[in-house]
Amino acid sequence: MSLLAKRSGDAISDNAKKRLSALRSYPTLDSWRNPLTRGIARHFAHESWLKALQEIDFEYRLSDLEISEVPCLHYETRSTRPDHDLILYVHGGAFVAGSPRVNASMILPTCELSGIEAIGVDYSLLPEAHFPVVLDQVDTVYRALIAKNENRRIFLFGDSAGGAVILSNLMRWRRENLKLPAGAVFISPVLDGAGSSDTHITVEGFDPLIKSQGGRGIRQLFEYYAPGMDLKDPRVSPIYGDFEGLPPLLVHAGTREVCLGDAARLSENARRRGVRVSLRVFDGMFHLFHMHWSLIESKQAHEDIAAFLTDLS
Repeated sequence: MSLLAKRSGDAISDNAKKRLSALRSYPTLDSWRNPLTRGIARHFAHESWLKALQEIDFEYRLSDLEISEVPCLHYETRSTRPDHDLILYVHGGAFVAGSPRVNASMILPTCELSGIEAIGVDYSLLPEAHFPVVLDQVDTVYRALIAKNENRRIFLFGDSAGGAVILSNLMRWRRENLKLPAGAVFISPVLDGAGSSDTHITVEGFDPLIKSQGGRGIRQLFEYYAPGMDLKDPRVSPIYGDFEGLPPLLVHAGTREVCLGDAARLSENARRRGVRVSLRVFDGMFHLFHMHWSLIESKQAHEDIAAFLTDLS
């Protein structure tokens, strides 16, 4: 991490400053492409995310299940109710890493605070699953859930690259006149495979986790995810899609994210098309800071998400 990224303002908590200073950049895309180093890169990424799970200080249960032959994970906490609403969670990890279990610290606090249980899709990762496999797996699970839960509200929750997956599918379901979720939550969303957001330049060197290279890193990732596709195709980069008719959206990001511009553009594009949308930007926070439950900033963020979901219920 650069010295610039280690500097921080006085407004963030002391614990957040310590966490910021300890963060290390994600592995390069070359590490993920190379079969000799992919396993090592995935191990270290997962080790970091699983360590964050140890910060959870309330009771929870994780249960494996299959929905229409797609592997999933069921999240329950001491406050969730099986007869209540349901969250469909799509984890991040740049399409190359992560799982509903590895990334559980992202969704569990929202389940606990809102009382809403969740289902996470254990979708296939690269290099085995290029576009549109992930979209189709999430689509399959969602269709099964709405068919089986006619009287329950379903919310979407996606972080990082998971944000692109849920936004692309939202637009797909609207086109096909499918029943839409009651709302959607986007955490640190990565939505533009062309890497066009201005913050790829302005925040470069201040993001402790992602080395953007002016957007080149994101372009290379999405070329790996969707080889041969136009990176501005809305199915790949849904920031370029039509937002009209989408359900209420909540968008969270931190000021230390090179993809902050994606969150801002998501909010503005939705607002211009008449969608109810709220954008929350957290000073000094980094990509996926919501996973670190011990931080006061993470607790405040999850409280905001829970309030959003509760208000829609």
